[in-house]
Amino acid sequence: MLTDHPLANLVIAYPEQGNCDIAHAPLQEFCEYCLTVKPQADFANRVHFDVFKLRRWLGYIMILDAQSNGEDFRYRMYGTRIAEFSGFDMTGRLVSDFNSPIGDFFSELYRESIAQRQLIYSEHTRLLARYDCDWHRVICPVRSDDQIQIVVCNYPVKRQKPDAAES
Repeated sequence: MLTDHPLANLVIAYPEQGNCDIAHAPLQEFCEYCLTVKPQADFANRVHFDVFKLRRWLGYIMILDAQSNGEDFRYRMYGTRIAEFSGFDMTGRLVSDFNSPIGDFFSELYRESIAQRQLIYSEHTRLLARYDCDWHRVICPVRSDDQIQIVVCNYPVKRQKPDAAES
């Protein structure tokens, strides 16, 4: 499925299937939180994702509203720390506004999360952010009445430099 993308260091895993190793501690904590409030193979209830409950990850949270039956997604909230690091803020904009392979990649992950009703973990080396990093994220499908949303915790992680002996 997600193989035709120009992303370096691409990792995709499914925490609910037990095959996910998240080394970044705050993101691991977010994933564990999601696993406690989200029923297996179903949507999490939006009540578990208010600002108070998300406060320890808040600057790294994105909340997206599904548009056009999940064909696109509008950023209801784009974490301030993500915007600061990347150099742009997508609040109020659509994922399709990226108009690049990275936007297509995000849309595919979000659609898969909704269709399968499961958490997805991903990593990839930055394409658009102004600083060199890998982006690590956990995607959680959420429902509030008839509104389907995606809640994403997304951290920039400093790239590890290879040891001189390995070069």
